[in-house]
Amino acid sequence: MNEKKRFAINAFAQIFSFTVSLGITFFLTPYIVGHLGTAAYGFVGLAQNFVSYAQLITIALNSMAGRFISISYHQGNIEQAKKYFTSVFYSNAILLSFVALCSCFVIYRLEHIIIIPSSLLFDVKLLFICVFANFVISVLFNIYNVSTFICNRLELASIRSITANVIKALALVISFHFFSPAVWFVGLATFIASTYTVATNIRLRNHLTPYLIIQKNHFDFTKVKELVSAGVWNVISRLNAILGAGLDLLIANLFIGATPMGILSIVKRLPVLTLSFFENINSIFAPRWTKLYAQNKHSQLKKDISRAIRFFGVISFIPLAAIFAYSDWFYTLWLPSQNAQQFYLLTILAAMDLPFAMPLQPIYNIYPMTNKIKANSLFGVGMHLTVFLCIIIGVNLFDDTMTHLMIIAGARAFFNIIKALTFLPLYGSHCIKMSAKILYKNTFKSVFSFALLLLLLLEIKTLFLSITWINLIYGLGFSFILGSIIGCFIVLNQEDRVLLKDSFTKVTQKITRLF
Repeated sequence: MNEKKRFAINAFAQIFSFTVSLGITFFLTPYIVGHLGTAAYGFVGLAQNFVSYAQLITIALNSMAGRFISISYHQGNIEQAKKYFTSVFYSNAILLSFVALCSCFVIYRLEHIIIIPSSLLFDVKLLFICVFANFVISVLFNIYNVSTFICNRLELASIRSITANVIKALALVISFHFFSPAVWFVGLATFIASTYTVATNIRLRNHLTPYLIIQKNHFDFTKVKELVSAGVWNVISRLNAILGAGLDLLIANLFIGATPMGILSIVKRLPVLTLSFFENINSIFAPRWTKLYAQNKHSQLKKDISRAIRFFGVISFIPLAAIFAYSDWFYTLWLPSQNAQQFYLLTILAAMDLPFAMPLQPIYNIYPMTNKIKANSLFGVGMHLTVFLCIIIGVNLFDDTMTHLMIIAGARAFFNIIKALTFLPLYGSHCIKMSAKILYKNTFKSVFSFALLLLLLLEIKTLFLSITWINLIYGLGFSFILGSIIGCFIVLNQEDRVLLKDSFTKVTQKITRLF
């Protein structure tokens, strides 16, 4: 299968996988909030954040495994790939034994670590047990994910994710329907879905890369040291992520309370899902770029990266403008029992960095590909420590709960804008010896397009007489149509437009033949 067709399949699969995940979130969040309440819902996100703390122990080993195994494979050194594969599995087994012991202690003392309403104590502890059990099996068999990456068969991974999300949704609906609603059902459903994911990954390994087997004689401690040495800076990057978002709910829980924490958890869903979508799309570039880098095809690599940034510029500003224009309507219709204007303001504050950062998502593939993670990690530590201090000072200076939520939601996004305008384009271009002007030019085109589309959508919004799902769908339709036109003529260049036209023509012809 040629590269263009493979890319198209992977892109479609990732988009479809995200759509299924979004649909499940759309229907289940009101259901969970309605049955359990805002405060209980917040503990779901908090439990997941606690798992992110545990990931610090394993990230150094696992974060670069895919890169080293893939490069060994593309360079024809299968024996070395086998050693990396086996060494990672056995090392994870040892590390996770320690994690399991620590998690038992944390769960036993949980009510002394965070604020939990007495009525939710038992359910929250069961939730944490399920979430940590899910973490253990996921990390232990995480190395099996490498098969789809090596063979650039990410569409198979997407199909696996879609099925896992459906299994999770069914498990939740069945649990809530036949038993008295409890927050720990969310963790149990996640664990069931992860069990399916692990089984599927093993099957895909057997099919795509049967030579990657776990054998004791393949264990090589020098490979472990090599992976840890390369991935140690990813620990700092993960710490950045924790400081960047993982502590927000914990700070809200400790300084404001369980209910405001639940509000923050809900309003972060749109920005987090949007970011997750672009991270999934971004992942489809990594296998091809890693292969080009391993084969020293740097000219083609730079061309691909430049085009990817223009591509991200177009697909990012359209949904972001829709969020900024219509999320107040969305909250009014989606969660009618909540304060839609409050949720809208907090969402805008939490997402205000995305128009600047999303076009530059492809840059995050460059750091692991070139094995240049240190500078990005150190910059992130400095920035997020600054944000953390600003939040702590802010929540202690003011007494109003809404002000606290605004500070927590907006401070991080403000500093992310600074990062997107300075470090990301400058250091990313340095790593591959590419002109930073190209990155800045494409980013500013996307930001300008976002602002133009947002103004048009806000004007169109005034023409609607009522807030209904139909009018919201119409508004989203205008977003797509106007955004596509603006992006095509402002963000894309002539070559991109020709490729887009050719692709559209081919798809139209194939559809026509079917009829």
